Amino acid sequence: MSFINPCHRGLAYGDGYMQGDGQLGHLVSLAGNDLFSVNTDPEVRSFGILIKDYAGGEMPGIYCNGGVYETDVFEGTINPGDDLKVSATGKLTGGNIGNDEFVIAQAISVQSGVLKFKLLI
Repeated sequence: MSFINPCHRGLAYGDGYMQGDGQLGHLVSLAGNDLFSVNTDPEVRSFGILIKDYAGGEMPGIYCNGGVYETDVFEGTINPGDDLKVSATGKLTGGNIGNDEFVIAQAISVQSGVLKFKLLI
């Protein structure tokens, strides 16, 4: 089962609603007034990361405004110190950061399939 654990939590925003479904660990962006959707575009600014699974229309819990977290929800090869962005499926991923892409987090460690990261949004 997927998880996201706050090691040193930032703000947890819990107001607004989901436009479409989102899963634990998905990054979300603003879709309207207090309306969020899963972000799948690294050139769109993310608002935060979902605390658990949410159906469209539900009020989500979103980690945002910094903190240190660990999760098994990410894609690709990530090394300590890597800048992280959103993937095409809405998860954290490493790789080259393009000129118009937003850095979401910074990797602290990756051990046994668990990513520890500093959230920058």
